[in-house]
Amino acid sequence: MSKPFKFKQPGLFGQMVLLMLTVLLICILLIIFSFSSIIDQMIEKTTGQQALTVAELVAENDSIIDAFNTDHPAQLIQPIAEKLRERTGADYIVIANGDGIRYSHPYPNEIGRATETSNKAPLAGDSIVFIGNGVLGEAVKAKTPIYDESGKIIGVSSVGFLTNEVEGKIFVYQLRVAGFGGLALLIGIPGAFYIARRVKKLIFNLEPEEISHAFSEKQAILESIGDATLAISPDLKILSANKKARSILGEHAKDTLTELYLKALIQNALENPNLFIQKQVLINNSIYIVDISPIQAEETAITGFVLTIRPFSEVEDLANELIEIRQHANHIRAQTHEYLNKLNTLNGLLLLERYEEAKALMKMEVQELQQTVTFLMSTIKDPLIVALLLGKVNRAKEMKVLITFDENSQWLDFPDTIQSEHVVTVVGNLIDNALEASSAWKGKSATVHLSFTDYGDELIMDIEDNGKGMTSEEEAYFFTEGATTKNDPQHGLGLTIMQHALSQLGGEWYRTDRSEGTCMTIAIPKANPDFTTAKEREKS
Repeated sequence: MSKPFKFKQPGLFGQMVLLMLTVLLICILLIIFSFSSIIDQMIEKTTGQQALTVAELVAENDSIIDAFNTDHPAQLIQPIAEKLRERTGADYIVIANGDGIRYSHPYPNEIGRATETSNKAPLAGDSIVFIGNGVLGEAVKAKTPIYDESGKIIGVSSVGFLTNEVEGKIFVYQLRVAGFGGLALLIGIPGAFYIARRVKKLIFNLEPEEISHAFSEKQAILESIGDATLAISPDLKILSANKKARSILGEHAKDTLTELYLKALIQNALENPNLFIQKQVLINNSIYIVDISPIQAEETAITGFVLTIRPFSEVEDLANELIEIRQHANHIRAQTHEYLNKLNTLNGLLLLERYEEAKALMKMEVQELQQTVTFLMSTIKDPLIVALLLGKVNRAKEMKVLITFDENSQWLDFPDTIQSEHVVTVVGNLIDNALEASSAWKGKSATVHLSFTDYGDELIMDIEDNGKGMTSEEEAYFFTEGATTKNDPQHGLGLTIMQHALSQLGGEWYRTDRSEGTCMTIAIPKANPDFTTAKEREKS
């Protein structure tokens, strides 16, 4: 059984061509019809006016007027009327008396007979133009009264132009209009193909269904992105924004972007189109990292910007994780390096059969490590901070830096409301900077001294080094985002992250210059109302 024929709908290109050609053809037909109607009316009006003019000329002819007073008017009027008809191009000129009896006619046998159309209007003194049927057929006619010398109406002058000749003239003009219409159609056909092809090219040769699917797919992808993402035109019109962006910006992300900090960043991006912008921005009392990338249709034309907004806390968490991983890695590497040296020394003593010295070395190593572990575990309540400081001790050994602790130090009054992860970030960064500063300035004589106390309402720690020290200008530089003296591109965020972590704890830091080196002091309040509230929100 054969399948029934099913009409296949043309694609977008074919539909556009058919639509444009249909519209063009309808427009041309309407134009032809309108012009034909106008020409028809104009020619009929012109022909009627011409007929009336001829009729008035005939009515004013003195020979015709005088002939009305003779015994046989038709014999005089007929030749005059025929001569005027030939000269004016009229199809007929009929002269009739007051009773409607013809005195002239193109057909001589009609002379002496009454006219077929009414002469009431011209006999009443009015000239008329009309279309009517007569002996010769349908014609555009004009009738006007004939007056004698005294002003009395003595007859009627009737002039006519046959409509078949008028229609012939109209047809000629219609052909011309149709010719122009055909020319427009010939030009329109390739134009329709060109426009349809260009539109298809601009939409990447996609069909409407494909465009709809691509748009839906783009919206789904945009909404699934975890970061807040929005596209903005150069005049700050919001082109698109995902759910996360609408949630962060709130009333600032309706039709036009109104958030002041983001507007300033976009203005900066317009002034520096080749610069990739990444900045920290305060939006609705929260810190976010904003990336701005330009949308360029051409190499120099910017049609908009794509903004990606991420909470700084997420970046900070990743940075903290990275710092912890590095700290653990450094800890393990330092321990490996240190113990490898000790094992080599121990191996050498055993090979030399210096057993007593080998025992003493092992005892000293165990005692030194045990003393440090015992001291830290007995003076610091939080195990995460203990692990951090042990790692820094091993790191200092690897760098040949002597790290010491004040024997009266303690952090036993350590509230559970304090996030130890933030404390690790702050302390770890400051100790690393102290180790590197002292090592770079003093070499093997480098020292770092730590003292900490929980006396009063704050947790306080002093980190002293015997490095070069720091001027006020250097301090202002180093505590800006990205500042570093290292060539490694991964450096430069530690101090910024440290400051942010310290602000989360509600703490402060101070710098004090020593005769040799610098002392960095941190003070962390034991009671942080903001943090306590956050913890309560988490529990709820």
